[in-house]
Amino acid sequence: MGRLRQARPEPVASAPDELFEIAEALISPGFVVLDAGCRDAGHLVELVRRLDITGIGVEPVPVHVERARVAVVAASLSERIDLHQVTIHSMPVADDSVDFVWCRDVFEQVDDVDAALAQLARVMKPQALMLLFTTVVTDALTSEDRTLLRGHMGNIDQNLDRGWLEQRFARAGFEIAAVRSVGTEWREHAEERDQPVSKALLRLARLRRRTDEIVADHGQAIFNHVEANLHWELFQFLGKLDPLIYTLRRSATVPEHG
Repeated sequence: MGRLRQARPEPVASAPDELFEIAEALISPGFVVLDAGCRDAGHLVELVRRLDITGIGVEPVPVHVERARVAVVAASLSERIDLHQVTIHSMPVADDSVDFVWCRDVFEQVDDVDAALAQLARVMKPQALMLLFTTVVTDALTSEDRTLLRGHMGNIDQNLDRGWLEQRFARAGFEIAAVRSVGTEWREHAEERDQPVSKALLRLARLRRRTDEIVADHGQAIFNHVEANLHWELFQFLGKLDPLIYTLRRSATVPEHG
């Protein structure tokens, strides 16, 4: 019998590439694009470089804002990108002034999702679109897994529930124009190249082997946070967490909530 041929892996887009491709199809020249939670402005710089647009970046963490300012200057885009060290809840952006919102890996950690979505709806033009990438739990996640993830100091437990989150979208006046489940695709792509999950497993094994020492030196809360963080990519790889790409459309009128 002949030797079985190993199936070639299917080509999979990397995380930024797919999001950029979606955004490019939705953005027109002259748009004002808001990056809500821009971190070091790497994605915003790339969007402004690729497209004839102006950008606004909001980010609450000082060290990220400093890096963003350096990146914008290095890219010679200071005339086309404004940066603000604020949360989404307090953006100094005019009503109905933004044509498109880019929001990636932010809503897992947003306090008061209703207020954040209300502010995004406020600054967006009627019928404007938002590309929102976030991660939610799946039915494959056990109660023990969920308890472990609660040790992560950044993520907010209820924000990882798809049904709850989509209710918040509707309540804020957003229509889900499209949603795509990424599943394990991006993790497969990354693992074939840089093995981040394998590295996380190695670090997890070492962490657990030294549990008593690490808890004694740094405390149980820090241990739990590191342990949860090391499970994040692993749980995505196993289908226990599902990254979702939402395209949300702001309604013509913004609901008022007391």
